[in-house]
Amino acid sequence: MTPTVLVVGGDAQVRRTAAGIIEEAELSCVEAASAEDALAYLREHAPDIQLIFTDFELPDRLDGIDLARVAALRWPWIKAVVITGGPRLRDVPSNVIFLPKVWGAADLREQLRWVPFSLEASKRQEQGRTAA
Repeated sequence: MTPTVLVVGGDAQVRRTAAGIIEEAELSCVEAASAEDALAYLREHAPDIQLIFTDFELPDRLDGIDLARVAALRWPWIKAVVITGGPRLRDVPSNVIFLPKVWGAADLREQLRWVPFSLEASKRQEQGRTAA
């Protein structure tokens, strides 16, 4: 099974750019336009996701940190990379890594190096839940 990255953002062009970099790294990619769309997807497919790549500012009510918080509580194996142009925030879940608003392909590739290693952890997590 190929590790999957969930790309979340209101700007379709930015999502497509990130998706192209992710696919070049031979990982699967799924896109969502908002945190609410991402959470709906995760409810059904969380065991397949190892990384969320999201903008801090998202359409609708939830932002990228809200999405990362929910993921940390419900699916602790999922790492979140949050793109922000603002100052670092306090009270951020441990699964969050910040990247500057102006990020490049090399920045994303560096974060993708972690993804294959988390695949085994998510499989063990899911097996533990189904055995209980």
